[in-house]
Formats: sequence, structure tokens, C-alpha cells
Amino acid sequence: MESQLLEIEPYQFELNAEAIERAREVVRRTWRYEPVDHVPVSIDIGPECGTTIVAALRHREHWFSSSVRRIERSLRVLLDDYVPWVGPPWAGFFAVPVMLGAPLWWEDDPNAWPAIRDPLVREIDGLALLPEVDPRRDGFMPEVLERLAVARDCFPEEVAVCGVDMTSPLGDVLNLMDQTLFFVSLKRHPEKIHRACQRITDIQIAVQEAALEVVDRDRLTAMSLWPIWRPEHAKVMVSDDVAGIVGPRAWVEFDKPYGERLIARFGGGLTHNCGPQHSVPYLMQDEPPTWGLNCSQRYSRENLPALREELGRRAEERLGRRGHLEVMFERHVALDDMVTGFRELADVLAPDVVAIPYCQVPADGSVGDDELTAFCRAMRARRRRRISSSDLPLNMPPAMTSIQPASVARRRGVAGFMDTSLASHN
Repeated sequence: MESQLLEIEPYQFELNAEAIERAREVVRRTWRYEPVDHVPVSIDIGPECGTTIVAALRHREHWFSSSVRRIERSLRVLLDDYVPWVGPPWAGFFAVPVMLGAPLWWEDDPNAWPAIRDPLVREIDGLALLPEVDPRRDGFMPEVLERLAVARDCFPEEVAVCGVDMTSPLGDVLNLMDQTLFFVSLKRHPEKIHRACQRITDIQIAVQEAALEVVDRDRLTAMSLWPIWRPEHAKVMVSDDVAGIVGPRAWVEFDKPYGERLIARFGGGLTHNCGPQHSVPYLMQDEPPTWGLNCSQRYSRENLPALREELGRRAEERLGRRGHLEVMFERHVALDDMVTGFRELADVLAPDVVAIPYCQVPADGSVGDDELTAFCRAMRARRRRRISSSDLPLNMPPAMTSIQPASVARRRGVAGFMDTSLASHN
């Protein structure tokens, strides 16, 4: 059932600015591998709060009303890890292809996300014929910029704003092309793929600069539509799922240089690749500053030992620091399976790498408020584990010993979360 629409005007919440800043500081300390009481848990209540996903994407008043309800419910049911945010402002995964003329396909399902309907480029020379575009004029970017302005002006300054998705340039080239043509062209027409990536990188930079003219960088959760607040030195996230499709050699040649342009231009960050993680040995570096990876638990489970090695010991040896890992649990995953999955991956990664979980939870009425609060407590609960000096990676800061990994959970339902030991954790 749809809820009543709200007027688009400044809206006030019962916010505790000091608590929000404490939550941000826990994230900063976790990134620096300094002592924290618990690893922060990021929980994203879905956009269908009193509306549908399609309505929230296509109609500004539905988006605004949904955003208000998401924040109000999150403040009510989540624990003190919550940093309020508003967004994403639109289905920004396809911002650049749509600006260039690619049509979107909408399913009949009102809670399905759109996709590119037809490839815009069916012949390799079509890449050179793509039109000149302006994010202030073309595609749905003008609406995105308008919504960013609404978020800036109608929500308190303590509420962070999600940005516009920064798809990797090679990923956008893939979104524009017939897929068979794309993979054949990597081998037969590499120079044309490179020119297209250069062009797309320029457009991506223009898109992000237009967004930064509306919302200050420090107000953003990050320079992407992901609703995960990140420290000030690491606001960039390049969405790079194409890295899970092409091999490491093609990624290093065609993708990495252009993602690095984006990271260098906007001041450091990390990349997203759902998985698998073929190219993680080439990920961490100082110039431009690349801090780690955002990935999907479902598609990266088999890569956890490699992630521990590359973001842990090898990064410490090469760079004198370890990498940051964010792990996504998608909305179709049962809450108890998220808890089990997080504790399992934490044990695989410990003590070398700490991962922040990002959990998508549907807002369709299938998960109640008490279940959400209990789930949040369960994600934060962990056993104490003694870490000896022989367990520590090379040159690991002593502060890391204060971050305790989670145990492997026994399987239990949501009702099992709601016991007195977990309830007292907060």
C-alpha cells in the first residue's frame, strides 16, 4: 500500500549530531585499523518505503517521501552505527549511457530496477559517432542534479547525500555496446576501445564535477550512489563490475588506467566489483591512492583467502598499510544467513583484514522493526578472540589487536537473535 506523499520542503528529524559524529569516527578508526568497540554495520532499508521502486525512481515526490520515511525508520530501529543519508537520487548506474542516447527498459514489476534495453553501438565505428553531451542537459542527469539540490536544501546538514554512480569507463563502454562486439573488439580493435574509454572518462569527470557544484564533497556519503559513509580521504568509488567479467590482463590494459584517472581527479577511494576478484593483486596502490574494495559476499566467497592475502600481508609489505574491505549482502538474502555469512567471512579474513558489512533490507513489510533491531545487534555481536604476536601480519600496527573478529555463527532464525545476551550488547 502506498503512503501519503509529502510536500517537498525542508524537513526536520530528531537527530543527535554528536552521536552521528561518533558513528563517523568509528568508521574512520576502522579504516585506520585503530581500536574500536565493534566493526560498524551499514544497513540500507530499501527505497520502497510506502511507494514502489519504480515510482521512487521516476517521480520526484515519491522519491522525497520515500527518503524521509527511510531516514525516520532507520533512526527508529537501527543502532548507533547509523549515519543518516538521503539518496540515491536516481538509477545512476546508467547515467552516461542514457546521456549518450541508450534507452532504458522498465519491467512490468513495479519493484524492479531498469536496465539498458538495446545496445546503442552495434558496429565498432559507432563508438566514434557518439554525440557530445552535457550532464546539465542530457539524459536524466538534469533530474539527478535537481534532486541533489533538494537533498542539500531540504534535509539537515547532518544527513549525508549520496552522489552519482561512477561506473568504470570500460564498464560504460560495455553498457553501450553489443556484448559480442565488445569482447571481440578488445582483441581486434584495442585502439578504438581505448579512445572510447578516454571519451567516457571525460564524461564521467564532467558528471561528477556537475554534482559537486550542487553538493559539497564533504557532505557526500561518497562520490557514488552507494549509501555507505566513507572517510574524507576516500570519497571516490569506481563501480567496476566489468572487472569480474574480463580477465586480469584486459582489466589492467583497458580498465585500470581510466579508473585511476577518476580516483586521482577526485582524491582517493576504492573500487567496487561484485566478483569474482580476478584482478585484486593489481588493486592496492599509493598513486593514485586506492584504499581497497567493495564487493558482494555472494560472488566473492571463493576469493576471501586471496583478499586476505592481497589486502593484508602483501599490501602491508608493499605500501606499509592494509586495505579496506566492504562486503555487500543483497536484499534477497535472509537475515540469519547474513549474520552467518558475515561471521564466516570475518573468521577467514582475521586477523589481517577487517570488513565492514553493507546489508540491503527490503522495505516491503516483510521485515518488522523488532527484527531489524535484533538483526543489527546480531551483526555487531562477536566472541572475544585472543590474537598472539605470531598471528599478526608484517608491520601490523598494535592497534589492530583491539579489533576482534567474529566467530562462525550457528544457524538460527531471527527469533534467535532476540535473546538477552544480544539485547544487552547495545
